[in-house]
Formats: sequence, C-alpha cells, structure tokens
Amino acid sequence: MEKAKKEEYIFQKKSLLVLLFLFYYANVSYDDIVLRSFGFNFDPTCNFKCIVHSKKDHIHKYVTHIYPSLSRFNPEKMDVMGNVNIVRIKSFDMDFYEPEASLNIYFSNANFYAIGYMEGQKISFQYKPKKSNITDDLLYHLSHDKDNENINESAATFVLWLMRFYTNKLHVDLVMGAGINVDYGAPSWSQLLDSLNNDFYKGDYKFADEIQRYVGKELFTTSMVMKTSGFDSYESLNRELYLFKEAKGFDDPDATLYRCVNYIERHQHTSVITYNYDTNLEYLLKKRRIRYTVVYDDNSFIDQEAKADIYHVHGLLPYDKYNEKKYTDSLIFNEAEYYYLYNNPYSWSISKQLHDFKFNTCLFIGISLTDPDMKRLLDLASNYLKFNFIFLKKGDGYSETVYRDLTAYFFTFDLIVIWIDDYSDIGKYLEAI
Repeated sequence: MEKAKKEEYIFQKKSLLVLLFLFYYANVSYDDIVLRSFGFNFDPTCNFKCIVHSKKDHIHKYVTHIYPSLSRFNPEKMDVMGNVNIVRIKSFDMDFYEPEASLNIYFSNANFYAIGYMEGQKISFQYKPKKSNITDDLLYHLSHDKDNENINESAATFVLWLMRFYTNKLHVDLVMGAGINVDYGAPSWSQLLDSLNNDFYKGDYKFADEIQRYVGKELFTTSMVMKTSGFDSYESLNRELYLFKEAKGFDDPDATLYRCVNYIERHQHTSVITYNYDTNLEYLLKKRRIRYTVVYDDNSFIDQEAKADIYHVHGLLPYDKYNEKKYTDSLIFNEAEYYYLYNNPYSWSISKQLHDFKFNTCLFIGISLTDPDMKRLLDLASNYLKFNFIFLKKGDGYSETVYRDLTAYFFTFDLIVIWIDDYSDIGKYLEAI
C-alpha cells in the first residue's frame, strides 16, 4: 500500500475505533450493532453505516462520513439527523460547531472530542489521556484507562467489548503458532530452530555461529546444505515435535490448547489456521469425539458436518510419519519452500490466509508475528471495518512505553493487541467470548 494511502487507511481505522468506543461508552450492547458498507439507498459520500438496535426497541442508523482535514468539512451542510461526521484536526484550540441533529467527532492523535446527538441524547464528550502521548497511541489509552472499565453492561472493558462484537458478528478463526504448545513443554519456534541447528551441527556451536554469520540464524532455510550433509531434517523435526518432556499433561484444563478446544466445542464451525506441523489439536478433539476436518494440501476434502476445520497452511507431519512422502511433501520448512509458497499467491494456503484475515475475525494465539511474510499477508488483507486480535505476553521488566508503541505498531496491521501477564489469561478471554 502506498504511503499516503496507508496513512489515510489508518485514519479510517481510528475513526471506526473512536465511534465504537463511543457506543461502548454510551452503554450500547455489542450485539445491538451492525456495520454496513453498502445499502439499497447508497450515499457515495458515506464511508460506512452503523445500525443500532436501541434499548427502547428503536432502530438508529448512523451514516458515517470521514474527513481527513477540517478544510473539506462543511458542518452546517452535514448537520443532518443520523449523520456521524469524523474530522481530523491539528489542534483543539478552536471553536467547535454545535450540531442541531448530527454527531461530530474531532480528533488528533490520541485526543478526540464528540459533540452532537447519539442514541437520542445530546452529548459533549472529550477524551484526553492522563499521560501525554509521545506516539499516536489512541488504542493503548482506550484499552488501558481504568476509568473506561465497568461502564458498559455487556462487557467490563473496551477490548473485551470489541472482541465480543466481532466474534459475535463474523466467522471466527483461531490462528495458532508454535507458542500454543509451549505450556506443554514443547519448544517455541525459535527453540525448535535452535534444537534442529544443534542436531545439524552436532553440537558444534562455533561452527554454527560461523556459518550463520553469512546465511542468517535459520540455516534450515537451505535445503541443499541439509541434503548434501546427509541430515534427515524430517526425522529430527518429528523428534522435536513429539518427543519432549511434558511440563503439563495434554488433559490439563489450564493449558492454552485445551482452552482452545473448549472454545471449539462451544462454537460450531470454527476455523483453525495453524502454522504448526503437529497433530496435538487433532488428538484433543478426537479424545472429546469432536468431529473435525484437516486440510494440509491441495487434495483435502471439507466435511460440512465437521465442528471444526483445521488448515495446516505450512503442512502436516503426524507422529512417526517422517518417511511418508505425502506428509513431507506438504511441509513448508526450508528457505526454498518458503520462497515458493509466498511467491505463489494462487496457492490454497495463501488464498485461505488472505480471505480469512480480511473477512473473518482472527484470534492469533502463540504467534510472535516476527515473520515478515505473515505481516505482508495482513497488510494485503486490510479491511478498515474489522479488527483481528493477537495475544502477546508481557516481558519481565519491560517499559510501558514498549507496550504502548507496539500496540500502535500492530494496529497498522488491523490487530488489536491483548497484553497478558500469563498464558492462562488467554483461556479466560476465550471463555468470555
């Protein structure tokens, strides 16, 4: 996306965020709101519509117009009942037009001022973070301001309200990375690579460091080196995926993956996009007799009666099947395979990710999002009427400035960060939606 278009897009996302926050602040239930980008009476100047079922059993339609600057906004002309006019301004040192029918929202960075009519009531609301903002950190302040908690009957916090709103309205994907298995004792992605590198170099760390100086840390990237060295990466991968010392049993109800299965059991037709090669999720679903479909190559079959569809977008390696070609051929593991996949936009794997990131509500679990290819897909799948959510664990001793800046960074990829202190918090959020 071009720089100017990206800046305009982020402004539109913030406009949506501010309007949704005002509904939250006005104690509108998350399940009483519907977003529409098109209607039979289509206004070409309208960015989107919000349809609200009020507590008095009325239907309110908010026709939202977004203005990138004050110079393009005529407040008298746009002062029409049902209009929401969102305007970017440079400074709050000005006289604001007081509407007779519309709702006007002016904002800059993390500050905004709403004046006019919402839900039949006249409002005049100004939001200014208690702490001065160094970066454009609107989302962080809205989601961490204690004054915003317990003001809406349908959700205790704004982030939970957003999660319930989007998971209630859209099809949900659980997007899983290697971190989903960490509390069982399995290695994270970086630990997995370190272990495989250790196997490849036979413990010679000096040799490993010297090689990686030229080709990068993830030497498994280079299939030619592995083959000429007689290294069976699939056997080694199988061992790392399944033969680890368990920290928790697979039936531990506090484990993150177990909580994900609880979610799937409560919500039929949940999709799972997983970057993991293992079958731990399938094992837990099978134990509970939850019917599922697995997709890992071009020749998979979707069962309409399945309660969950599991898409192994980087391939599948069941336990001790490292010699079976149909599984090893599915794996996206080394450098050449990654290049082929992410340069092939018509592959089922890329198509699935792009579609779901764009149109579904995706909950990213156990993923650090350091992979530039995934961020590229998220950027391509931008949709300013929706958000996805990512769970990230706070680090020990990290500054709040780090979390604030990262929240703003991930926002540019349509991601709402849910900062957690412990992995068990993920399960609590899943149970709350």
